[in-house]
Amino acid sequence: MMFSSLKKSLFTSLLIGSLAPTVMAQGGPYLFLWDNQQGFINPKSCVIEATDRNPFRVSQYFGKGIKPTESLRNLNGVQQSHLVNFSVVKKIAGPEKRKYERVQVAGVNNMPTTDESRWQSKRGDSGYLFTESLRPMEDFAFKVNLEAEKVGNWLKPKTASDRVNAYVRIASDSSYYKANCEGSDRDYFVFRGYGDGDTTDPMFYLGVSEMETGLFEAIVTYPKMEAKSFIAEIGEEEPLSVSLQSKIDATEVTTIEDEVVSEENAIEDKSIQKKQLEETLAPEKSIRPVESPLVSEEKAESLQQVVCIGSRSLNVRNVELDQVLFKAHLGEHIKIFQSWDGESVKEKIIGGVTYQFKKVEFSDREEDDEKVGYVADSFIKNRTDCPFLEEGRLKLNEGTQITGLDDGKCCYFPTVAKPTHRFTSGMRRFSAGRSGGRLHAACDLYRYKNEPAKAVAAGRVVRDMYYFYQGTYAIEVKHQGGFIVRYGELTSKGASTRTRGVRLNMSDRVGYIGKVNSGCCNPMLHFELYDGSKNGALSTGTGRYQRRSDLLNPTDYLLKWESMAF
Repeated sequence: MMFSSLKKSLFTSLLIGSLAPTVMAQGGPYLFLWDNQQGFINPKSCVIEATDRNPFRVSQYFGKGIKPTESLRNLNGVQQSHLVNFSVVKKIAGPEKRKYERVQVAGVNNMPTTDESRWQSKRGDSGYLFTESLRPMEDFAFKVNLEAEKVGNWLKPKTASDRVNAYVRIASDSSYYKANCEGSDRDYFVFRGYGDGDTTDPMFYLGVSEMETGLFEAIVTYPKMEAKSFIAEIGEEEPLSVSLQSKIDATEVTTIEDEVVSEENAIEDKSIQKKQLEETLAPEKSIRPVESPLVSEEKAESLQQVVCIGSRSLNVRNVELDQVLFKAHLGEHIKIFQSWDGESVKEKIIGGVTYQFKKVEFSDREEDDEKVGYVADSFIKNRTDCPFLEEGRLKLNEGTQITGLDDGKCCYFPTVAKPTHRFTSGMRRFSAGRSGGRLHAACDLYRYKNEPAKAVAAGRVVRDMYYFYQGTYAIEVKHQGGFIVRYGELTSKGASTRTRGVRLNMSDRVGYIGKVNSGCCNPMLHFELYDGSKNGALSTGTGRYQRRSDLLNPTDYLLKWESMAF
């Protein structure tokens, strides 16, 4: 197939954040699917999409002391069996149980335990695990034994050949990935596969359905830091979209994040966009943009509807909502179309959330620019109501006085959009275990490097920006009502403007999100909260958290502020 034909077929058939993986077999890592009966299957045709959904988790005992197993319970809380730590489970539907999740065991970690009783959990068992015992899949790698052969630099799984050790790790960047393949109605969650030894790049890709989990029947699980001995760049892997793109030298790939994606992932092929625009969004006589009534110039400006996003760009889609036509940017003026046939309003489910899309025109653009498409309604606001624009920030800060953390007007969420990963689970949560036996004293809010971190309330800087941890910095702010926040793991950018005594309004920038230099984690805002009743340094070097005794668990506050903001 000629490259031009391949490129055209990709643009006409791909969804946002997707790329046809079948081209990888031409010169890059092979993509295979796992089938419980047939083993590895070479799919005919697949499309890879970014997704927020991932049913797989890893179990680990949570509680006092150290135990090699966690209890798998029934709905009434009665213990059924002992599940070995670091086993793979998948979340399944069932009656809800407070603080517990219903799961089915997909694979038992093959490690020696002190409990060898016949009551150990087996693959296929189902029951309830304590929510805090479920850890994110991306924090681990899994050793599997598979039938394969090496083809050049790639490992090619087979159904009959010599068995070799390999390691699989779920593909996770700012999102997970799934493969939708021809002839199957299942989603296959994509894993990177590595050979045995000091490996840098993936040697194959593997799609695993939650309905076909036999791959995990015999596994050995390694936490991320231990896996560095055989996956050299674990935690620093190139985003899957980028690694796939490099195999065919085609257009850049975007990923879904509440419909907000980075500007550098913009679609480049203008001619195809223009053709799609002409074919799918031809002007209709029955549809016209809504014009504003005659009002004063100042009033019209305040009522002007704009793109309101906490990132740099917003996807504008075609009429079927399955392709991105072009990008819109923060503050761009929007006019909404109206019609009686319902074509100007559509719905699409992204990451389990239903978005309502409206047909809009970007009337301020030049005549030859892309001007018409569909955008999610949640990102359209009046100019003065958008907190990411100066007018909105002024309105937000105007008269916003609070008495403390429990004040109804408290507080602004400290990142510009929802965290990409849940801060209530895994190593990101408050009180998660850390090296040396200490506990995590913060919630880690995963976002993107160099995004602004925001002040949750008005306050005053009480400690200048200072070196904090593994190449990152922190700043301490005393907010209205007396509570103190340490905003950690920031870059040093803007430090000169955030010195002691500087006063901040709610939602003002306190710094920019950074990334630790160990390669362990995504960029994040490390958020510590104190009630302000004590004096002295926040870090003490003693106690379970090695922090001052007025340390608070910020989780419930952050969940409340998140729900208010997003």
